[in-house]
Amino acid sequence: MIAIYPDRTFQLWKYRVSHGGLLVRSPRNPSHAVNVDLLFDGVEFVSCPRLLRGVAVEDAGDKDVLHAFEALGEEYRASSTVFVLVSEGRRNLVVASSLRVLEHGGDIFDSPFALGE
Repeated sequence: MIAIYPDRTFQLWKYRVSHGGLLVRSPRNPSHAVNVDLLFDGVEFVSCPRLLRGVAVEDAGDKDVLHAFEALGEEYRASSTVFVLVSEGRRNLVVASSLRVLEHGGDIFDSPFALGE
């Protein structure tokens, strides 16, 4: 288990073409004082709904890796990692070079990506 947030709702918040950056965010609200960001870099493949209610981030199993390989074909890179976002019993995949989990009290519209956007 990489991270678990059973009482948070996450959204596909922002995709940045440069460097394949994907932000999946659970914004702060009256019940939660901080934003939780799942920040992926080097994204090759995403298979998940816009809203994810209750998320556990897990390492991929063999079936997950096979699904990603079949989806990407020759574009699959052995150096990438298959991350699984488990939500409401469904296994949603993100194939990326890295994942950072950030918790912060910034504005919900603050971007964690580099300056110069």
